[in-house]
Amino acid sequence: MKRAVVTFFLNSYVKIFSIFGLGTIVVDHQVVLEKLPKDDHKGEVLDDRYQVGGPVPTALCLLRKFGMESTFQGKWADDQYGRMIEEDLRGQGVAFEAPLCHNDSRTGFAHVWLEQKTGKRTIAGYRGSHEIGADEIDEKIVAGHDCLHSDGWSGEAAIRAMRIMRETGGRVFMDLGSPKTDVEKLLREVDSLNCPESLIPRLFETDDLEAGAERLLEMGPQEVTITRGSEGVCYFSKSERVEQAAYGVEAVDTNGAGDVFAGAMIFATMQDWPLVKRLQFACAAAALKCAKRGNREALPDLGEVGERTD
Repeated sequence: MKRAVVTFFLNSYVKIFSIFGLGTIVVDHQVVLEKLPKDDHKGEVLDDRYQVGGPVPTALCLLRKFGMESTFQGKWADDQYGRMIEEDLRGQGVAFEAPLCHNDSRTGFAHVWLEQKTGKRTIAGYRGSHEIGADEIDEKIVAGHDCLHSDGWSGEAAIRAMRIMRETGGRVFMDLGSPKTDVEKLLREVDSLNCPESLIPRLFETDDLEAGAERLLEMGPQEVTITRGSEGVCYFSKSERVEQAAYGVEAVDTNGAGDVFAGAMIFATMQDWPLVKRLQFACAAAALKCAKRGNREALPDLGEVGERTD
């Protein structure tokens, strides 16, 4: 059953909500280099680590750190990376059920090259050997949450989960990081959409963010945020256009910044905060993440973000 619980934070009441997430989850092998190498050049590895990544699980982990309840559904195998994923989700307090594995299942992974001085990164990823089937979505579990977050992966399953959420009065969020073959069907079920500016020309063959946002809004979402890295974010609805500058920070790791922005925007939206406050909060959370290296240890807590935006 969906809940309406509040707690007191920074001189205001905060609603405690539950969120169901469905999307890609991978194990990142992050490699730190002095500079990203050019074609046919080599670079000396300064440091490396393995960490669990993916747009939706990272956003859910942030929301757990903010005190929200979360459940994740993804796909991984019973292998070394799969065990790392389960250990990570348990450690972060994100509820999940281990997926059914095919004999040829393989867990997704990504190679992340990180430039030491700037925090810029280059990623090559493999999403895993199998998608989630629409018949694997449990209606009771989805309907037991207040909102849903998806990256559009496993399209038919995502659409089914989105429809369940909307039919039961919940809100649907989506972080679209790459083109999807069923994007129009997906966006018909989305309330709030986030995407990076680099996606607009890939979808619509234009660099005009406003024109791209208008096209996205026509597909169904009530609002669209387009993240622009160090340039901040642009917000669009049918009646508003708002630009929010990024918060200044010495970036050491930009990987996952967009995921954190999306998670913080979900939190602020579910609080029914005014638009400018929502954008400031989400941009501050993303900036704080960039100031630290890693996917989990770099996630800011609610107090840190609140102090930055107070």
